[in-house]
Amino acid sequence: MFNYRIPGANAGSTVTYQFTGLDRRARIQDGACREMRNMSTDNAPCLSPRKGRRKVTDYSSATLLLHKDGKPFVVDGTSVKFDGRTVGSVAAGRKRAVVMNDWVFLWPDKKAFNAKTEEFCSMEASVGALAVRFTNSTIKRTDGGGWPFKAGDGVTIEGCSQDYNNRTAVVQAVDGSTLTFYDNVFQYGELGGEGNQNTHEWQEAAVTLSRTVPDLDFVCEKDNRLWGVYGNHICCCKLGDGFNWNVFNGLATDAYDVGVGSDGDFTGIAGYASYVLAFKESCVHKLYGTKPTNFTVNTSYISGVQADCADTLCVYNNVLYYLSREGVMAYGGGTPEPVGMQLASSYDRACAGMHGAKYYLCGVGQEGAEILVYDTEKNLWAREDETEAAGFSSCGGALYLLDADGGLWQCGTGDLVSWEAVFGPFETVAPEKKKSGRLDLVLTADRGAVLAVDTRIDGQGWREAWSGAARRTDCTVAVPYLPVRGHGFSIRLRGTGRVTLHAINRRFKEGSAR
Repeated sequence: MFNYRIPGANAGSTVTYQFTGLDRRARIQDGACREMRNMSTDNAPCLSPRKGRRKVTDYSSATLLLHKDGKPFVVDGTSVKFDGRTVGSVAAGRKRAVVMNDWVFLWPDKKAFNAKTEEFCSMEASVGALAVRFTNSTIKRTDGGGWPFKAGDGVTIEGCSQDYNNRTAVVQAVDGSTLTFYDNVFQYGELGGEGNQNTHEWQEAAVTLSRTVPDLDFVCEKDNRLWGVYGNHICCCKLGDGFNWNVFNGLATDAYDVGVGSDGDFTGIAGYASYVLAFKESCVHKLYGTKPTNFTVNTSYISGVQADCADTLCVYNNVLYYLSREGVMAYGGGTPEPVGMQLASSYDRACAGMHGAKYYLCGVGQEGAEILVYDTEKNLWAREDETEAAGFSSCGGALYLLDADGGLWQCGTGDLVSWEAVFGPFETVAPEKKKSGRLDLVLTADRGAVLAVDTRIDGQGWREAWSGAARRTDCTVAVPYLPVRGHGFSIRLRGTGRVTLHAINRRFKEGSAR
């Protein structure tokens, strides 16, 4: 805020005391910032720098971060680390992770980690080719060995001489080398032939049994089930069991799989309110229901999640935020509303995290990366810096950021940051050029905080008008400079340390049209 009183005719001043965050559109409010770095909406309508970040640790090539039971779970290259200790290994590359109960599940490796027991295992299991003995309801290993299955597993059987027995069946019991299934699951001889419902026993020479998991592109948790998409299918696991996706007994606890007819690839999936949302770029498939027998899929042709932006899906206050081709969207169950018009930017890929009421978005485009923060309660955007984030995770009241180089940072610390905010140009539609002569900044600052003020007229180069350090907590900084005529007057504030800007008062005189 600038207080200037210029005596004489045609003198005037304009006071700005409502600061409305980042806005890159062609015409903006006087209180909006054309550009900013390391600013925050914490004290809005005043303007202030963001809090600091402090590095917690370095990983060699981390690609995934989440917190489970208050401890960091990180995929670092081929190592899976929990609370700093290596607990398993995976193939190198990007991962999809989802948490259900005590387990963390990873795709495309199809690995699972139990945070309580610290067991790390494959989601799939297979054994064969084996010589086995069949009855109408059992399979027994002739070598006396055990099975890697448990009761309730959906097991796919292959290699039988009779095609009918090459099927998926649900294990009812495991007793040493014997698997028990439902009665008459298997048939001996011609299907439907006389006596084939009677108990028979026969041998197969090379049978393979396996518990398989689909190759999911995206995955989420909703109502104690894992939901995912692959190809043009939406599917879910058995209730409470992320290891079983092929259990179809006609029960409420069964798994589920359905194909959809829309064009294009899936771009993300999220649990929201009472349904699951499976996104493509131009539509969303909503899956309703409480059990497989009443699951229903409806399709809405809305602006969906942009490709390579599945990690921008975040929910706060029953609103789902994500990045689409048209910008950041807020979805409340009907038609999504754009909330990122102020950014006027597009990105090739992005990720996001939610911390409190703030939506942290890292977008990577042709001009590099940037972290932007949307205050969902104040409807304001702020820009932090050029850090490229690989992921965000919130835990214990703190936000953690994993950067693209493997650095893990805690956000919201007391560390000081260098900041910058650009205002204007403050334009006039009058034919006369205004002659700006002084600014007054009303601010509060920590003692020793450094501030510099630069000015620019009609798009010319920046000129430093004033710089100094704060000597008092509350002060008004008078910024005099040589009067310059022009239609568009811009201000750039730069500094280090904690400064809160309350108002800008611009003093000017009317000039001629020449």
